Amino acid sequence: MSKKISLGAAIAYMAIVAAVVFVLTMLYSRMDFNQKIRNLSERETLYNSLSELDQYARESYYGTINETLLDSSTMAGYVAGLGDPYAQFLTPKEYEAYSKADTRYIGIGVTTEQDPDGYIRIVEVYPESPAENAGLRSGDLIISIDGVATNSADTTYAEMQASLRGEAGTKITIVPRRGADDLAAVEVTRRVIEVPTVRAARLLDGVAYLRIAGIASYTPSQLERAIRQAAADGAVGLIFDVRGVESDNMKVVSEMLDILLPKMTTVYSATATGTPVALYESDESGVSLPMAVLMDKTTKGAPEMFAMGVRDGGKGRTVGEATFGKGTLQEVRKLRDGSAVILTTAVFSGPGGAAYDITGVPVDYEVKLGVDDEGKASVLGVFDLDAQYRKAQEVVLAAARSAEAGASNSSSAP
Repeated sequence: MSKKISLGAAIAYMAIVAAVVFVLTMLYSRMDFNQKIRNLSERETLYNSLSELDQYARESYYGTINETLLDSSTMAGYVAGLGDPYAQFLTPKEYEAYSKADTRYIGIGVTTEQDPDGYIRIVEVYPESPAENAGLRSGDLIISIDGVATNSADTTYAEMQASLRGEAGTKITIVPRRGADDLAAVEVTRRVIEVPTVRAARLLDGVAYLRIAGIASYTPSQLERAIRQAAADGAVGLIFDVRGVESDNMKVVSEMLDILLPKMTTVYSATATGTPVALYESDESGVSLPMAVLMDKTTKGAPEMFAMGVRDGGKGRTVGEATFGKGTLQEVRKLRDGSAVILTTAVFSGPGGAAYDITGVPVDYEVKLGVDDEGKASVLGVFDLDAQYRKAQEVVLAAARSAEAGASNSSSAP
């Protein structure tokens, strides 16, 4: 049996609800007002103290005040006081240099080292580079550049090495030595070089090892080519190595994850006052091979998201050590006087919604490398010496066998 509420009771109930809403609104407004007043009061106290300090310095300081230095130091001090480890104040000149910084590599397309006799030894020749087109090879010595001996006492190795770079389209003349023979001089034209950032080092037991040495705008295309080649070579699994890689280019990493993952949100971003929003998404295509990501405490920034994306996207496991823990977005704001400030404005999280700032990306299989930091370079990617690599190989092979067994059972089922 239903009960009817009288008109008077309904009006009274609505009046109570309205009163509660009104009281709560007033309380919130008062709290907000009090907070603003408190902030204004604190700000006024700060400005008064700063004005008092400025007046005292101008009246009593023995030296001469450099107004430009004083202004920039005041701004820098404010930024430092925020406690943001990645915040930075840039003077107008610093900002101009920052905004004009060119990260492109213009040269002949080689990596080099100094020979014991002082010459420049070519360690690597980049594919399809001017150096390769000129016939230069890994192991060759560059004994002169534009007629100047590279081991001359009148110049340094760093200066001679730098002369391999220059404006795109300019030419240099190199005399190479191969073995005991000095070869004919070759003319090489400098140009913008696409530095290899993805190296497919080997295919061992069907598992391809891909070393990601850096993050650049062309890294996704290099990654895609390396994966396609690995699949063509019969790879049953993939190992990605991002140990020692640091970058803030989240857009490029999102493009790398787009190659690997099926349709999902790969990167979320949240500001101090907002909820996480989808920042980047992958499309329907992906890579079906089992994967592992090698990482450690020197994996920093956007490469950490790469590891988290593979892990939380359900495509593979992480091996090695937890990452550095830089999962924040820094933005640059130019100020009216031409200076600028770099501030942390948001925190990133991966496909599963978990952030990794400060804590780092979790490692599924923790393995210590067993060498000090100075000895890492000679160990990374060397299967017999790299314990983390060997573990990743084991993990990927186990996943590949499990997937093969599952497919076999599925095909034999009635």
